[in-house]
Amino acid sequence: MTRTGGKATRRRLLLEAIRLFGAAGYENTSLDAVATAAGVRKQTLLYYFPTKDALLDACVAETSTRVAEELAAALDAESSTEKKAETVVRTLFRLAGEWPEFPQFVRQASRLDPDVIARFAANLEPLRLRALAFLAQGMNAGQIRRQDPALLLFTLYTSVVGSITEAGVLRAVVGEDESRTALRTREREVLGFVRNALATPPSAGRARTATSA
Repeated sequence: MTRTGGKATRRRLLLEAIRLFGAAGYENTSLDAVATAAGVRKQTLLYYFPTKDALLDACVAETSTRVAEELAAALDAESSTEKKAETVVRTLFRLAGEWPEFPQFVRQASRLDPDVIARFAANLEPLRLRALAFLAQGMNAGQIRRQDPALLLFTLYTSVVGSITEAGVLRAVVGEDESRTALRTREREVLGFVRNALATPPSAGRARTATSA
């Protein structure tokens, strides 16, 4: 097998595993099913991923790396500091729309073992530190309501990621459908929540204006 062909086969196996793990769960998905979906023999799958756990690890790395790359590129392209948080929200929702298997996999993987989430978070650590610095800087400049940056980041993370990954819960609670329109509606609601969470109280804005005057 050529190097290019090997990379393509490995990636196809990963994408099919992410899709199947997300749809049926890790425990309910066999290596045979992944191999069949990718159009290869099980022996071929085992050449790239000797165990099911190794395949899961690779899926976690694939999803977290793509999320990190998409977010980093979007943040680098956004010059306005005040729009950085909204950029993160829009990027994650865009990715969920383009790659619906991603939030489904994250939901299933998060239920397996705390170590799985730790490995996912490891690839996002540079972005977490970047976000904390951004929040602290905004608070010091009076652009963001002063609060615990780490707790605020956790609240924003759970709100954004939860609204993407827990679509089934949302449908049960609010009767939402699975269409792109529903995803866009959730995006607007989350954007509103993020803006409110970061906004400084009106009194703080008046105080800054009076001080500068």
